[in-house]
Amino acid sequence: MLKLTALLTTYNRAQYLDDVLTSVRGQTCSRDDYELVVIDDGSTDNTASIVQKYCGDLTVRYIHQDNAGLAAARNHGVSVARAPLILMMDDDDIVQPNNFVEHVRSHEAYPAKEIAVLGFTKLRDDIAADPLMHFVTETCPYLFSYQNASENEFLDFHWFWGGRTSFKRNFVLENGGFNPVFRFGCEDIELAYRLKRKGLKVVYNPRAESVMIRKLSFDAFCDRLRRQGNSQFVFSRLCRDHEVQAWCEMDRFFKEWPELACSHASDVNRAKNLDRWAHRSVELGLPLEAGILQQLHESYYRAFISAKLAGIAEVKKSWDDVGVEVIEIGKPDLERSPINLYHIRRP
Repeated sequence: MLKLTALLTTYNRAQYLDDVLTSVRGQTCSRDDYELVVIDDGSTDNTASIVQKYCGDLTVRYIHQDNAGLAAARNHGVSVARAPLILMMDDDDIVQPNNFVEHVRSHEAYPAKEIAVLGFTKLRDDIAADPLMHFVTETCPYLFSYQNASENEFLDFHWFWGGRTSFKRNFVLENGGFNPVFRFGCEDIELAYRLKRKGLKVVYNPRAESVMIRKLSFDAFCDRLRRQGNSQFVFSRLCRDHEVQAWCEMDRFFKEWPELACSHASDVNRAKNLDRWAHRSVELGLPLEAGILQQLHESYYRAFISAKLAGIAEVKKSWDDVGVEVIEIGKPDLERSPINLYHIRRP
């Protein structure tokens, strides 16, 4: 009997899928206990052929859809899943052998439908040594950080992280699923905020471990933050609650962006040059002196804040220019036909 659906949403990450799918094949739980659902969100690479190689070894269903974004892809996966538990996987993470077992064990220990389980993700050793990746996970945790989480602690909706969280399928179905407005960023936290009103709590299990195997470049990370800023602005307009406004950093935007806007390009360029220098030093085996490291971190910090706030400003201006309205139209029925929770009306 199926206990868990591992939901892998992917888009043009074929170069990582062999490692990801091999890690799924290496799970210690019985093959009868889980299925793998792969939602290909419109990939143009050889994703399909790579997944096909594993169909004989895994209970896997591959579904291709037109590119619609991460929230829509996850809704698609939730709608076709056959197990009562769903684990969201990232297409650049490998799962350690006991990952699925540990997620199931935690849900068995906390069977209430409102309880989700957060697993632990770390960087692969060679990636952890990268100056930028170390900064965004350890010094200033933009990707993930577990410093304030304790095992079996009840955490709030801020910890409902896509790619490493499992949940009861019916609980999400009953409450509308992911909002397809979000193509990237905020889709997990926006859902969690709605689920919070229904009692959502997140339990942390550090033994449900995965490893990130993709290193981000400076330009890629700035673009990621810009898109995150785009989504944060949308989330802030969908919900005016103070807690949401704080999470979306709208106070920071109004206070800091007027100054940062003037220096945005130069801040990013300075940090990019320092990042290039730091990577070259690491490649040559040269240590980064404390003073230089501090300059690097300060430059990262300012550039990354600026990139995210620039993303907020980008969408805010486009919406303000045309007078966009947000109208709630009800929750979708994922068992039949997923629809937007909100309609964004442009004159």
